[in-house]
Amino acid sequence: MSKTPSSILIYGICETPSILWETHKKRPADKGLNRQYICLDDELSSIRFGTKGWLDIKPEQLLQFQSNSDMNSFTKEMLLSKVVPFNKPVKNALISYFAWVEAECLKISSRKLSMDIDPLFSSANHLFFNAFLPLPHPKIVISDKESRFIGVANFDLCFCINGRTFLLTFSGGQFIRKTELTFRKKILKISDRFVLLDLSKPRNADDFDRDFTSQLLNKIPTLKQFMPTEGLPHGIYYPDNLTSSA
Repeated sequence: MSKTPSSILIYGICETPSILWETHKKRPADKGLNRQYICLDDELSSIRFGTKGWLDIKPEQLLQFQSNSDMNSFTKEMLLSKVVPFNKPVKNALISYFAWVEAECLKISSRKLSMDIDPLFSSANHLFFNAFLPLPHPKIVISDKESRFIGVANFDLCFCINGRTFLLTFSGGQFIRKTELTFRKKILKISDRFVLLDLSKPRNADDFDRDFTSQLLNKIPTLKQFMPTEGLPHGIYYPDNLTSSA
């Protein structure tokens, strides 16, 4: 008897989530994070910029980076490329979050750091990879008892922190379809790990919407606690014989 697959959280641009669900059903034992979706199981903890799986860098690609700052810029560009074109609220949310993370890393790097942090990786550019990864356009698959695809519950942004999945919407008082509301109620029955939050839309700004960022941090205060005591991610490249913990 085949194992019933856990649900998955698809992120980024995806017009055919049913195909990814069928792919996942063929590999129900898969765990963790890949470039298109997350397997939702009890073992999933926190996902950071430096977590292995969401971005796959080859050794030869490292030659394109002249500095650590270039690697940070590449990471942000890859995330922005996962935003649906012309979806300004999600794009602006990412830009504001990036700016806040970089400012926080500068503050941390200027203070006396814990002895647990390798001094070789204590610059603000390295600390950036410890911050929690924002996943744009998260979609949680809804299936029936026979694991047949029914649909997806859609959100605008997602963070996975300490075993909890924070699902954010920027509804701005807009009408939400009854089907979507039904799907969102269904996912609450899948697991008590999901936290549903509604925020105001970020302003159309090129840099940093402080009001939105303040609201985000008030809703998810654990975002500010992104410096772990061990297993620090140093970047986005992982040789085959190197592992990293969240």
